[in-house]
Amino acid sequence: MNAAVASGPLRDDERAEVLDALRALLDPLAIDSCVHAVRVFLIREKFLSLFALLFGISFGVQLESAIRGGAVFGWRFCRRLAALFVIGAAHAAIWYGDILKDYALLGLALLPAARWSARRVVAVAALLLLVRLAWPLLIYTVSMAVEHAHAGAPPDQVFAEGVTGLARGPAVIFRQNLQLVSLKAQQMVYEGRFLTILTMFFIGAWIGKLGVYRDLARYRGLLARTLVVCGAIGLGMETARLPFQYATNLLPPTRDWVMVQSLTALAAPALSLAYGSAFALVWLALRGRYLRALAPVGRTALTSYVSQTLLCTVAFAWLGLGRGLGATGCLAAAALIFAVQCMLSRAWLHHFRFGPLEWIWRCATYGKLIEMNVPGRA
Repeated sequence: MNAAVASGPLRDDERAEVLDALRALLDPLAIDSCVHAVRVFLIREKFLSLFALLFGISFGVQLESAIRGGAVFGWRFCRRLAALFVIGAAHAAIWYGDILKDYALLGLALLPAARWSARRVVAVAALLLLVRLAWPLLIYTVSMAVEHAHAGAPPDQVFAEGVTGLARGPAVIFRQNLQLVSLKAQQMVYEGRFLTILTMFFIGAWIGKLGVYRDLARYRGLLARTLVVCGAIGLGMETARLPFQYATNLLPPTRDWVMVQSLTALAAPALSLAYGSAFALVWLALRGRYLRALAPVGRTALTSYVSQTLLCTVAFAWLGLGRGLGATGCLAAAALIFAVQCMLSRAWLHHFRFGPLEWIWRCATYGKLIEMNVPGRA
C-alpha cells in the first residue's frame, strides 16, 4: 500500500494545496513562460545558424552545377546574390528582421572558396569560429579603452519602441522599419552574429564540397558523431549561459556580457549542426518517409518566408489579432501557418516548377526567362 492511500483521504487544506498547485501548472502565464524558455534554449540563434548552414551547402550545390554545365560560376553567383539582396531589401521595408539582404552581402565572402579544397574551406571555418569566440572580449576591451558612455535611451528600449510603432499601420511601417533595420545591423556587428553566419557559411560550403548531401549513408558515422559531440557541447554551453542571460545588460559591455556572448558563440553553431545531423539520420532511418511531405515547402522556401511576413504583418501588427496570444498562442499560430503553407506549396508545385519568388530569383541568376509550368500541366 502506498503512502498516499495509507495516510487516508486528504484534508480540506491539503486538497486546496493540490488544486492550487494544479492551477499554477495550468496557468497560461506559467505555460507561456515555459514555452518562451524552451524557445530561447533550443531555437533562438540556432535556427538562424542552421539557415546559414543550408545557405553554405547551397553554395556547394550551385558550384557543382556550374562546373557540370561548364558555366562561369563567379558571375552567376554574384547575380544570384544581387537578386537576393533586392528581394531582401524590399522585404526589410516591411519587416526589419529580414535576413536575406544580410546573407546576400556576407555571401560574397564565399566566392574565393569556389577555388579552394574542402580542407582549406573547413580551416577557414575554424578560424572564423575562433574569431567569433574572441569577438566579445575584443568589443569589451575596446569599450574599456575608450571609456565609451552611451547617451540617450538604451538600445533595447529604442528597439522595443520601434517594434511597437509597427502596429500603427502602413503609414509608418517604412519609416519604423528603416530605423529598426539600422539598429539590427549594429547589433549584428556588436554581438558578432555576422561572424556566426560566416562560420556556418563556410561549414556548409565544406559539406557541399564533400558532397555529404548526395550520399548520406556514406557519412552516417560522421553524422552520428556530429550529433553526439555537437549536441553535448551546445546543450552544455546553453545551460551554462542561462543564469547570466537575463541579468546582463546590452550596454555597456561587461564581463558577464562577454561570457554570455562567448557561450552563445559555441552553443548556436553546435546545436544547429546537431539539428542538421539529427534530421539527416532520421531521414536515413525512415528512408525519407513522412519527411518528404516537407519537400514542397522547402522548394518554395523563399516565397513562404516572405509570404509569412506579409500575412503576419497584416494580421498581427495592423489588425491586432495577436493581442493576448502569448508565446503559446504564437507558437500554435506559427504551426498552423506553416501547415497551410505545406499544403499550398504542394498544390502549387503540382502545376508549376518553382515558387513565384524562386522563379524570379532563378531567372535573375541565369539571366534569362525560364519555363515556369510543369510540362503537360500548363
